Amino acid sequence: MRMIVVLAVVLAVTVLLIWSIDTEAVARWAAEHQRSFQNRMAGAVHALRANDPGALMALFVAAGSYGFFHAVGPGHGKALIGGVGVGSQVSTARLLSISVVSSLLQSLWAIVLVYGGFALLELSARRMTSLAEDYLAPASYLAIAAIGALLIWRGVKRLRPVQRAHDHDHHHHDHHHDHSHDHSHGHDCGCHSHGPSADQVAGLTSLRETFALLLSIAIRPCTGAIFLLVIAWQMDIRMAGVLAVIVMGLGTATFTSMVAVSSVALRGLSLASAGRLQAAAQFMPALQIVAGGLVMWISLTLLIG
Repeated sequence: MRMIVVLAVVLAVTVLLIWSIDTEAVARWAAEHQRSFQNRMAGAVHALRANDPGALMALFVAAGSYGFFHAVGPGHGKALIGGVGVGSQVSTARLLSISVVSSLLQSLWAIVLVYGGFALLELSARRMTSLAEDYLAPASYLAIAAIGALLIWRGVKRLRPVQRAHDHDHHHHDHHHDHSHDHSHGHDCGCHSHGPSADQVAGLTSLRETFALLLSIAIRPCTGAIFLLVIAWQMDIRMAGVLAVIVMGLGTATFTSMVAVSSVALRGLSLASAGRLQAAAQFMPALQIVAGGLVMWISLTLLIG
């Protein structure tokens, strides 16, 4: 019963936080800035083709800004980064590295897709964009939803030993008081495992899990990166396009890194509060279930939409 109460509190707080943010207004604001910086990228590419000395720097600034505001909008890996940060015991440094590497891999995948498509497969710009939106985007959403399901499964799996340990603790406490205090038990209670503590609940401990997380984010290339690379190829300034898309990835990584740090901080505050209530061992699995549920909900909503 206590577990249900903890889970309900975590879920209620999460829902209130989501409802307090006007996500549609944020999406519109981000989209407006993306369009603005996309136009600036196009202008900078034309200026670079005309050998304007300041054009390359202008292209980098526009590309990095586009990447940042693209990450602010819906449909990016920030939901997964935030969910993993809240719902597992991954360290801040590890989650930051995942944020940066996944954004750069996304940029590199866009370069391979566009330049490889032009050079090897002779694909048109429209077919490459269609490939990214019609096939790679759904694959990315499904992969992210699967990781959300994994978080839920792990949380449920850890609820049971915590509950059993809680029941055992009460039974052992009652059994202790039925005995005289002049003799000891045949064993020391400290040798028992009373369920996983918050520190024992570790996430992303294997290279396979980390690789799956990176791949689920990077598999869908940014449409802005495709747009920029197509123009760069057509205007024969391909290396500038490559460098600008990498800068775009760093812009994306800036925002996802902010999400990573915030999610780990939120988890720490939540566990500290639960610790004061002597419920940390129960709180962490509940947090993991809620975080996994939100990741699944966001991914499947984007997939259906």
